[in-house]
Amino acid sequence: MRHLDGVGVEWGITWVIKNIIEEEINPANTEEAFEESIRGCYPETTQVGWMNFDTVELMKSQDPISWKIARDEYESELESDEQIISFDNGSTYYWIHDLESFIDRI
Repeated sequence: MRHLDGVGVEWGITWVIKNIIEEEINPANTEEAFEESIRGCYPETTQVGWMNFDTVELMKSQDPISWKIARDEYESELESDEQIISFDNGSTYYWIHDLESFIDRI
């Protein structure tokens, strides 16, 4: 049980597990992982006329909606492949291997 100011008491262990995870494990940076995945598929720079642009930054700036859709699909694939997990309906993801490493340490 824990006391929450202005709320009262909370029973159960879910909050304990959530607190341990938040304090001990860094959230997965799926945006960075997605960017690295894209960088592995396409050239580092894209030439437009006489100018060269960072391909990832160009994609993000020219079609942010498509970028977000592709990133969300990437996250869904990672989740279905059991590489990431979320305990808050997708607001924060954690790498499964980080959770396993943490469990092995305790």
